[in-house]
Amino acid sequence: MCITPFSNTLLFSTAARRRKVCMNHESYDVIVVLGAQVRPEGVASEALKRRLSLALQHYRRRPAPIICCGGKGANEPLAEGDFMCAWLSRHGVPSHAAISENKSRNTDENIRYTKAIMTENGLRFALIVTSDYHVRRALAICRRYGVKAVGAGSASVPRYYLKNHAREFLAWVKFYLRL
Repeated sequence: MCITPFSNTLLFSTAARRRKVCMNHESYDVIVVLGAQVRPEGVASEALKRRLSLALQHYRRRPAPIICCGGKGANEPLAEGDFMCAWLSRHGVPSHAAISENKSRNTDENIRYTKAIMTENGLRFALIVTSDYHVRRALAICRRYGVKAVGAGSASVPRYYLKNHAREFLAWVKFYLRL
């Protein structure tokens, strides 16, 4: 699904249900994949597999550097960013095209640290790849930090729908309280 920073809730909800892939944003010069859980046994969670698969689709359609975001959680064997770079390499992305941002602990830090990497590498416009329910807030955080971006959302894992949306609602509350 493709979401711009100016999408409204109705458009987002309709697009999320249709599970469209963003195909019309040709101006991005970097793909940014936001992390999700790496299971203790060293495999990607379903949400992370879906995000990585969508990022790979975009990379194959239009190669650009990929920033893989995410630090190491308490029950994870390695940082999400490092895991994602290795996964992408196993799926044909050259190692020089994937950059690991492996210090962040949340979406706010994902975007702040990504902005620094983008500035350092002369990158100006990001395609943010995350789960469909998460795109709008990720883009709102991009706006907060002056990162020009569009979003592409991978389909949610149905069995986690309620949990993910409840968690996202609370994250929006936190986002607005920090303004």
